[in-house]
Order: sequence, then C-alpha cells, then structure tokens
Amino acid sequence: MAADRPALTAPRPELVLVRLKLALLRGGLRRSPWQVVALVLAALAGLAVVLVAGAGLLALRWQPVDVAGPVVVVVGGLAVLGWALVPLVAFGVDETLDPSRFTTFAVDRGALVRGLLLAGLIGVPGAATLLLALATVLTWSRSPGAVLVAVVAAVVVTLTCVAASRATTTAAAAVLRARRTRDLLAIVGGVLAVAAGPLVNIAVGRVGGGLVVTPDGLLDRARSVAAVVGWTPLGLAWAAPADAARGAWGTAVLRLVLAVGVLALVLFAWGAALRRAEERPGTASRSGDRSGRTTLTDRLVRRLPDHPAVAVAQRCLRYWRRDPRYLVSGASLAVLPLVLVVVPLSQGSAVGPWLLAGGPLAAFAAGWSLHNDVAFDHSAFAAHVVTGLRGRDDRAGRVLAAAAWQLPVVVVLCVAGGLLSGRTDLLPAVLGAATGCYGAGLGVSSVASALTPYAAPPPGANPFQTPRGAAAATLVAQLASSGVITALSLPVLVPAVVAVVGPSWVGWHALAAALVTAPLWTVLGVRHGGALLDRRLPEVLATVSRT
Repeated sequence: MAADRPALTAPRPELVLVRLKLALLRGGLRRSPWQVVALVLAALAGLAVVLVAGAGLLALRWQPVDVAGPVVVVVGGLAVLGWALVPLVAFGVDETLDPSRFTTFAVDRGALVRGLLLAGLIGVPGAATLLLALATVLTWSRSPGAVLVAVVAAVVVTLTCVAASRATTTAAAAVLRARRTRDLLAIVGGVLAVAAGPLVNIAVGRVGGGLVVTPDGLLDRARSVAAVVGWTPLGLAWAAPADAARGAWGTAVLRLVLAVGVLALVLFAWGAALRRAEERPGTASRSGDRSGRTTLTDRLVRRLPDHPAVAVAQRCLRYWRRDPRYLVSGASLAVLPLVLVVVPLSQGSAVGPWLLAGGPLAAFAAGWSLHNDVAFDHSAFAAHVVTGLRGRDDRAGRVLAAAAWQLPVVVVLCVAGGLLSGRTDLLPAVLGAATGCYGAGLGVSSVASALTPYAAPPPGANPFQTPRGAAAATLVAQLASSGVITALSLPVLVPAVVAVVGPSWVGWHALAAALVTAPLWTVLGVRHGGALLDRRLPEVLATVSRT
C-alpha cells in the first residue's frame, strides 16, 4: 500500500524533504517567539535589499549592454562568492535538515542532495537571491531570446549559490576532523574568505593601471574584471544573457552550458562531502595529543596551585588546541588584522595607520569570543552541575584559559602595529585601547554566557552551522554583548582616539584608565556571572545541551 510506504522511500523523496523543511519551520515558529521576530526582521531586511537592488537592475534596462553587462557580472560574481565563503566565517548554516539525521534511512544520495538543495531555497537568503536573479530578466528584456536565457541563467545561478554554500561548509567540516589539516584550514580558510573581496580590488587596480576614480574609470575597471569573471564559475551564468542581448548567441549558449556544468560539479562535490560525512560520522576528534604533548601555556597553567578554576582552565586549553569550533573562533585573531592591511592596499592608501587598530580590534574579538563559551561544553556541562562546581570558578577558569594565550597575541599585534606604522609614540594609546577592550570583553562575556546562552554546534558537528531555532538568539546575544563591550570600553577608547588625532601623550591616560578598568570589569564579570550561573544552572544546562 502506498500509504504504508515510509516517507523517505516515496517516489519523490525530494518533495518529502521540502515538506519536512516547511513543517519544521512552521513548528519552530509556533514554539519560539524569537524565531518569529528573527524571521520578520530577516524578511524586512531581505525585502529592502531586493527592492533597492531590483530598482538598480531595472534602471540598467535602459543602459547599453556594454554598461549593464559588466555591472551585473561583477556584482553577481561577488554574490556567488559570498554564498560560498560567508557561511564559513559568519553565523553559520542553519541546518534545519541536518544530513547526518538521514544516515540510517535508505535515501539515495542523489535524491538527498536534490531535496536538500530545494529545501535550501526556503528561507530569506534563498528567496532573495532567486528574486534578484529573476530581476535580471528585466535588465535583459531587450529580445525574447535574451529573456529566455536570463530566466534559465537565474535558476541555474540560484541553485549554484545554495549548493556552493552547503558544499563548502560540509567539506570544511569533514576536513576539520583531521587533526593534521584542521588547524591550517581554519586559519587559511578564514583569511581567504575575508580577504577575497579586497584582493579582487587589488587585482582590478593592477588591471586598471591606476585609473582615476571616476564613474568612467570605475566602469572601465568593471569591464576589465567582467571580461575575466565572465569566464569563471562565478560569472558564467550572469554573463550569458548579456551575450544574448548583444546577439552573440554562440557565446551565450556556451556560457550557459558551462554554467550548468559548474552546477553539476558543485552538486557532485557536495554529494562526495556528504558521503565522507556519512562514512565518518561526526564525533569528537580522538587524534589530538595522544603522546601527552603539552604547550608552554599548559605548563604555565599547571604550575598554578590546585584549584577548581585551574582545572577548568586546563580543560579549556585543550579545547582551544584541539576543538575545531574553538580553532575557527581563534582564527579571527589572525584574520581581523589582515583585513586592516588588505583594505588600504585595495584602495592604494598607506597601510601604516591602519596597523595601529590591529591590536585593539583583535582584543575586542578575543574577549567577545567567550560570550557563549559555556555552550561549547554541550551535555558535558552536566559535570559542572553534578560536582557542585561554583559558578565563579567556572567563569574564572574560562577567562584564565583564554587570557593565557590571547593576551600575548594581542600585545604582539599592538607592538607590531606601532613599529610597522612608525608611530611608537602611540604604543601607550594602542596598548591601553587593547587592554581596556579585552578586559571589558572578558567581563561582559562572563555574564552573557550565564545570562543569555544559546545553542551551539555540538562536539564533532559542523562548526559552521547554526543549530535549528538558534539563529534569532544568536543574533540578539551577539549584538547585545558587542554593544555592552563597546560602551564599557569608552573610557579607554576616547583618550586613545584623541591621542591618534591629537597629542600622543594623551595615550598614557588611555593606558592608565585601562589598567584600572580592565581588571575591574573582569573581576565584576566573573563574580556576577558566577552568581548568575549558580542561580540558572538548570536553564543553562537545558539550553547548551540542545542540538
């Protein structure tokens, strides 16, 4: 009987997965008001982007093909690149349909990929991308043939975007399980993801030969870039309608066929990554430190007196060294200063002044990175509950583990920024800003991870995904904690900025204020965060144990 057939063995399992995605989304909205708020805000933001960008695409309808084509290809290529790389360094992929949950079902892998691909279109990012891709039909509504090519290209490029985002995160998660490669990949992947856009600008500057920044100069650069991007996987589908509009049908068909081939390759790569994930299911890595190897930081911490906080710090140091989720977070300390170098290079301006902000920016990110640290324990946090560990010791141990390696890195970045920029007179201001931001970050994070924890990927899972239903809580907690850290850092940031734009001796005031406020905020955060954790242990355990 057809009614007795299991859902995932139905003739069209792809449609079953789509209906399952809709059912899970509907259930999540009924269960959590935060998800309703997040969906409404995301829909409004997506609608604004669609209206503004759609108006621009409509305006290009009355521009010559050699003007509209390069603009669409360059912007569209950046959109494809963003879909592939942003999930690796942003909030993550919302795996409402986690592929690992279907391992025990007899689902054909091709059907699983197709179903997850269609389900990936359900959501604000997928819908917005599809609408904007279809809006290019208005841009190329110059002949019936160009419209037909634009419609096909819009569908192909949208599917490619969704498939690329899932393929990169699935493949990266699988590789990160290998101890020998995950450390390097976490850093290199983040660096490439953040630096990709500015590096493209540098390349454009080289091609443009120092063109003056005028509308005509920018258009010339766009044409130079589009001539290259239009023959890459990023721009094939975007460039095909432009060829059709100018009557180059052979080139248009060739690009369209190649774009379909790119989609097929991305789907194949995604399927291969899923197969590897099924063969090696997500479990915590057991390959690290079997030889008992310890780092200098470990040895220093072990010299501290026996105390529950020291025990927590020793465990957290192993996390920072071995857990892919922590490695991805720690990679930001290398990525953020790099942005401050790449951005001025892409604009042709001096790098030196930007280097001064590297240390404070890294300190802000390092302190903020602990705002949900307790969630990374997952169900293992129950050990803190059953052993009666005081919340204050938990907070202090996490702060000690992070500061043991983050503080030296921040100091090195501050000193390097002052030396490389030739402004050693600003070292007190830079060190003061970094110290103040880091102390405020540790204090706020110690309170936030007890007050507003949110679900994080469990050990061994894809470190780039966001657990189902946690997107809204993630966004609110991250924005609130970063805002409070900024406010508490103002007593050191204000004199530091004055020292940069005015007399450098004001930087000593920033350093003096930091030496007072940083320990103050940290101690207050540990105390109040510990008290909150003691009162909210059941709620925190229930939240962090949720997948």
